[in-house]
Amino acid sequence: MQPDPFFERKIIKLKVVHLKICSTFAKIVLHMNVLDFLDANKYSGKNTFVEQAQFIKDNWGWLKYSYAIAIKVRSRMDTLGMTQKQLSERLGCSQQHISVLLNGRVNMTLETLAKLEDALGIGLLNPSLTEFQEGSQPAYLCDSAIDPCASPHPHTKNLVSSYKPRKKKGPKKKE
Repeated sequence: MQPDPFFERKIIKLKVVHLKICSTFAKIVLHMNVLDFLDANKYSGKNTFVEQAQFIKDNWGWLKYSYAIAIKVRSRMDTLGMTQKQLSERLGCSQQHISVLLNGRVNMTLETLAKLEDALGIGLLNPSLTEFQEGSQPAYLCDSAIDPCASPHPHTKNLVSSYKPRKKKGPKKKE
């Protein structure tokens, strides 16, 4: 069986094109200095590794808690089979905000922590922070939280039971 002349011509043309491309590239590489080639093809993006490492070092005091909270929240979400979208609906925020929180690099507010606790049904803060002592007085308002032998301070004794939130002040209405 003899080869088809049409296909032979196509193969020859492809080989010629391939050789031309290879020889052109070889000429470029031979005439170009290696350092120039590397400069022309170096990574143009910004390397932020050093800045990120410095950020973590400078903020480790609160980042370690943020990471721990993010891990605890992710674990609870997995247990409940909850998605970020479902959690965002419970918290009344965007799914992107939940994603940022779960990244573990956010200095969360107490309000956010309380919302997460309510939405997931877990405690994120140390329970001793909100434990009550001596009836209706929380530990953090009682001097005995610092010194167990001390009696409650007279100014904070009935503070919790008589607390009423202030009304928000808005712009004054003209009468």
